[in-house]
Amino acid sequence: MSTPDNARPLDEGQEWFIGGQNRQLDDDAQLEQLASYIDAHYELPDFTPPWKGGAGDPAPADNYCAQLPDRVTHAAMMVLGTGVDHSLPGVAFTRDVEQTDLPKLPACQFSSTQETEHSGTWVVSLHSGGWWRGSGSALEMQWRPEVAAAVGLSGARAVDLDYPLAPQHTVGQMLEAVAKAIEYCRAQGANKVVVWGYSSGAALAALAAPLADAFVLTFPDFGALAALPDELRAGHELPEQESWPSTFLQLARQDEVAAHPDVKGSHITTRDYAGRHRFQTPTVMRQRIRDVAEFLRRVS
Repeated sequence: MSTPDNARPLDEGQEWFIGGQNRQLDDDAQLEQLASYIDAHYELPDFTPPWKGGAGDPAPADNYCAQLPDRVTHAAMMVLGTGVDHSLPGVAFTRDVEQTDLPKLPACQFSSTQETEHSGTWVVSLHSGGWWRGSGSALEMQWRPEVAAAVGLSGARAVDLDYPLAPQHTVGQMLEAVAKAIEYCRAQGANKVVVWGYSSGAALAALAAPLADAFVLTFPDFGALAALPDELRAGHELPEQESWPSTFLQLARQDEVAAHPDVKGSHITTRDYAGRHRFQTPTVMRQRIRDVAEFLRRVS
């Protein structure tokens, strides 16, 4: 009987069983199984920004990200089993969340239908996208369901900002939009305003340190700011961590996009996850959002 070229040899002392083994994979091993399926079945588009030679059309990358939630669920059912809960946060935790458009910002507001002691905490959330994409389909299908899920779990309110993008706009103009969203939250009676950013959105959030009461920084790509052309960065630099407010920092152990920052200061709480930059297993994704919600309740 021939052996497949990609067969993995048994570890020393490991027994082989016909029909497989009854064992539980840890989070990292499950991610490896999930990622191998997604990599094999879905071609990764070009994520190169236009100032580094990319085509400048965000649609292929945004559509890939928009389809990731469904693809992750399908892949998890295929390789991790159908007897496990593979619901994503945007499905599991959004039953009591209502959505309101705020075209003047422009943004989308998420509120719990249940008034809670945490309703005075507001979140300004900032999507990923390397400064030049992440709006459109990716915003609606990948990011906003997670924001709504955090609202559903915490009882806080959120304003998800569709901020202006490069290269048509500078970082300074993006930061002005963030400041207007924070001002809106204050005008609605916010007791605390938390700025939550993902990837490059986390770098943009960090620039708003003087305006925020707390941060949630998910898989931050701080290097993306330094990589911007000078005319787009417009002189903005990341503030020292000592000037940050209370911060919850989420890191992906298998992050293929962003380097992990050196963390300085007891005001920064860090947790790492078995994850890639753009996806994790559904179980880990739900835990990541539960952790965000717990932080929002804690800072209320």
